[in-house]
Amino acid sequence: MIRTLVFGAGRMARGVLAKINDAADYQLKAVVARSPQEGLPKSGVYASLDAVDTNLDLVIDFTLPGGTRSVAQWCEHNGVALLSGTTGLAEEDISALKKAALKVPVLWAPNMSYGVALVTSLVRQTANAVGVVSNITITDVHHQHKIDAPSGTALALAAAAMEGRSEFLRDILKQDQLDSPADGGKGELAFTSVRQGEVIGEHTVSFALPGEVIEITHKALERDVFANGALKAGKWLVGQQPGYYSTVDWLDSKD
Repeated sequence: MIRTLVFGAGRMARGVLAKINDAADYQLKAVVARSPQEGLPKSGVYASLDAVDTNLDLVIDFTLPGGTRSVAQWCEHNGVALLSGTTGLAEEDISALKKAALKVPVLWAPNMSYGVALVTSLVRQTANAVGVVSNITITDVHHQHKIDAPSGTALALAAAAMEGRSEFLRDILKQDQLDSPADGGKGELAFTSVRQGEVIGEHTVSFALPGEVIEITHKALERDVFANGALKAGKWLVGQQPGYYSTVDWLDSKD
């Protein structure tokens, strides 16, 4: 059994908690939440990581960037695999994850959906095939409560496209691209973000070529896909050697 701690009590963490007891090979041992929340178990809930006194195989992290940094350090110190889906991470958060990955297996992804993992791989392949002749526009549509724009998934898709074109996202990403389509220049990358209603999440990557457009789209129809994906990826992760993994690594390993 995979002895698991869920770190966080937000919407995504509660989604994992709703599924984990019915998931094969999982045993929920603890939850860390700063304050009581509806949907948490009646026992095994701790206010901080320092209070946790049980042996673990895996931590599933859906918190805030500062929390991800602290749980990465905790997992590194305690020899526990870490699966994180927290978005909006700063460079110091990513650095903490990569440092922990020297000692334990770490998988970070802004979206745990199997479908998004597949789309990410397709985007990389398509960008490699069409090269720099195409303009790329990434559109993400989310519910009105989502603050970050572009979404973490949109940025991850952009990174995959840049990997396919052997470019670095940070070298070409400009602030004025974050909410505007490409204006026709060769090989541009741009984002369009929409926040409306209660849309769970829709992402489209468009490759504009002379005379034609290629579009790759993923739509999340229910939130369960994220929790189910996290549990499947976590089961794969605990069998890996120390390293810094993505959902594409998990996808590529599937038979």
